Amino acid sequence: MHWRARIGTVGGAPLGAGVLVDSTRLITCAHVVDGLHKIRVALPGHADGLRATVSWSGDWRRLGDPGDIAVLTLDAPLRVPACVFAPLGTLRPRAGRTAYVLRALGFPRGHEENGTHVTLRTSEDRELGGEWLEMDVEQAHLQRLDEGFSGSAVYDIESRQVVGIVTDAVLAGDQEGYLGRMLSLEVIRRHWEDLDDLLPLDWLPTEPRRELRALFDGVQVEPGILELVVRRAFPTLRRDPPPLRSVWQAVRYVAEVLTGEDRLARLLRELARWSPGGCRPGIAAWARRWMSREEGEPGAGPHGGLQGELGEGLGAGAPAEMPSPTCFVRFRAERMTRGAGLELSVSTVVDGVRFGGGEPVPIRRQQLRARVEALLAEQVGKIREFDWMLEFVVPPALMSEPYEEWHIREPGTARPRPMRTVPVVVRYPEHLRLGTTLGDIRKRWETVRARGETRPVPVDCGLPYGYDQFYGWLDADRDLCALAYAARPDVEWLDAALSTGVPIMLWRRYDCADDGHATCAPKAFLDRLTEAVSTLEPDQLPLEIMRMRKEAHSPHKGGADHHGHHLTLFWDDPGRMPDPDPRLAMGNTVVSPRGNQGSA
Repeated sequence: MHWRARIGTVGGAPLGAGVLVDSTRLITCAHVVDGLHKIRVALPGHADGLRATVSWSGDWRRLGDPGDIAVLTLDAPLRVPACVFAPLGTLRPRAGRTAYVLRALGFPRGHEENGTHVTLRTSEDRELGGEWLEMDVEQAHLQRLDEGFSGSAVYDIESRQVVGIVTDAVLAGDQEGYLGRMLSLEVIRRHWEDLDDLLPLDWLPTEPRRELRALFDGVQVEPGILELVVRRAFPTLRRDPPPLRSVWQAVRYVAEVLTGEDRLARLLRELARWSPGGCRPGIAAWARRWMSREEGEPGAGPHGGLQGELGEGLGAGAPAEMPSPTCFVRFRAERMTRGAGLELSVSTVVDGVRFGGGEPVPIRRQQLRARVEALLAEQVGKIREFDWMLEFVVPPALMSEPYEEWHIREPGTARPRPMRTVPVVVRYPEHLRLGTTLGDIRKRWETVRARGETRPVPVDCGLPYGYDQFYGWLDADRDLCALAYAARPDVEWLDAALSTGVPIMLWRRYDCADDGHATCAPKAFLDRLTEAVSTLEPDQLPLEIMRMRKEAHSPHKGGADHHGHHLTLFWDDPGRMPDPDPRLAMGNTVVSPRGNQGSA
């Protein structure tokens, strides 16, 4: 057991303990070597004065911080056998065994040369703050925890397998030396991913696992993209993935939490699409080396079909980079079947994959703004890496709400910002129900996309049409794809436009006074608005209207008569319908009896 090490300064002053994990590396606590670069290592009974360097340190900066872990690299490799790590979950309470008796070798005052042992007791359920395990020393034992035990390997007495390291202890009061904390292997690997190369993990043999981890080492992918990758690979997940801080953490989550023999293949296929371009050939080469289709060949096993499963995503003709993902937050408010209340729901969708949301909640009409702003604040943290837009799917009576003037409250910011800082559109709930109007919308949308210009038809507020005339006009002109109203549209006009599947409408939230239209000045407004958007492609409209709204509020470019003021955009893109609902998927992601999720 010469893997139990003493850590000291270059001058020989003892600092704490450490664990030899392979021929050249040790782990200890970050606070043990804080502020040092060169240190000395001793393996009592075997070697002394070994030169080493602090090669990596966790996020720990002060007492109580997480990430109290550091890696030391020896100047020369050793032939001493390194420690053996216990399987993950070793400390989980089991029937008939709710606690585990463990041991550690530390170097407190009076025992600096060879150290002394302390007998500890803990279990996985004694977690503190999501980082530490609480442990205790029975008062019958003579040796207690003290300075000099930090970084000590905590190991099982019978198997001598390491389950973690000591970090700190209570060193004053009635519990002095009897109560302490440790980092388990599960936590250490979260901070220092190289540890996975040394752990007995059963989901992939050691050598291919090491190569795969090395492939993703240092690869920077935003957390939002990583969650998108996982959700695209497993679109029917019932539980949200944990926060994914690295590509390797996403690989571990899929391999160790989800089920299904093809789970790793599915994830790597998506990673090949979304990781930086340089990863694509590396993933393909790894798959060719380790994931043969033929049973019995090297690498065949639970993921044996990976090379074939990755398919065209790794082909030579695959694009070097994927387009930016589309992202929207959709609020849906509909009248309840009884009473005057509303039913409000929110869903966040990235590239067609549901990213978050919740069940519908009943609200009163006057609560709509407050509830929308509160629900949006819960969603924005998940989509910071994306360019996103807001959709309000509401009945006609709510389409003229000033949504773009409501607020976005982001975590960590002192002031909210108006919603006009992102694209904001309104939509019609009935069009998301796959009704008969959907065909009309699709045809008109195909028409406007084919010609590449929006070309809104101006609608003067003095037009003397009722519902039937307005409906007949729109129904007879299938090339009419966009309308621009001078003022808030008459209810009958709006109903006729919705019934005939007009997918794009703009209007100024202004009620015509019917005084000869001197106040609303329809021609001047419509001329400016149609000139601004007529030649735009329909997909550019939300961004252009956002720009116009911002410009309207600028003291340098705007003004009271700017056409971007009080402007509503109805934009019913059939590519964003119907609502993504995981309950309607053909497959379901299930939770296995042991708590894992997978595809059934």
